[in-house]
Amino acid sequence: MAKGRKHGKRTNKTVRLSIPKRLYYILYGIAGNNEQKLNRLIRIIIEEKLESSTVAEIASLLEPKSRSDQEEKEPIEQD
Repeated sequence: MAKGRKHGKRTNKTVRLSIPKRLYYILYGIAGNNEQKLNRLIRIIIEEKLESSTVAEIASLLEPKSRSDQEEKEPIEQD
């Protein structure tokens, strides 16, 4: 009889990520045209970003940028 998978929660979750083709090819080239190295490279980049960011900074990435905020930061020049 074949063994089934072990019970319990997995320690890692699988995430699918969509990135632009240009960025994909750049990272793929850096990884030496190897999918496993590419996945490891992307994981390292994400982990380093999370380690160096605060929760507030990460949460601010979810908020949509409104035009009124950008207009307040850039003063309007009048002639």
